[in-house]
Amino acid sequence: MDTPGYDAVSVTGMIAGGANVVCFTTGRGTVCGFKPTPTIKMASNTAMYERLKDDMDVNCGRIVDGDASIRKMGENIFRLILETASGKATRSERLGFGDNEFVPWQFSPVM
Repeated sequence: MDTPGYDAVSVTGMIAGGANVVCFTTGRGTVCGFKPTPTIKMASNTAMYERLKDDMDVNCGRIVDGDASIRKMGENIFRLILETASGKATRSERLGFGDNEFVPWQFSPVM
């Protein structure tokens, strides 16, 4: 979906457009939840995943580390999407994140 680049506004747009599960990739470790839709947070690198493993759902850095193939990681993510859509709580949901990230109306310029 084509949405603004600012995380909170972008994901709010996706949710408003009908997303039932959000797969949110991060390289810096954005702490977010985006209620009311479950958000699967995918770390792009292992170092960041290790620092924030209590808040990340998937360590995609395993591909670069040589511990997982793109195909295997894709299968794992697909399974997690199905489990999440079936009611498995994401890390953000378990931590209670998401009340402040859903931004339906941003009244100022977004960069």
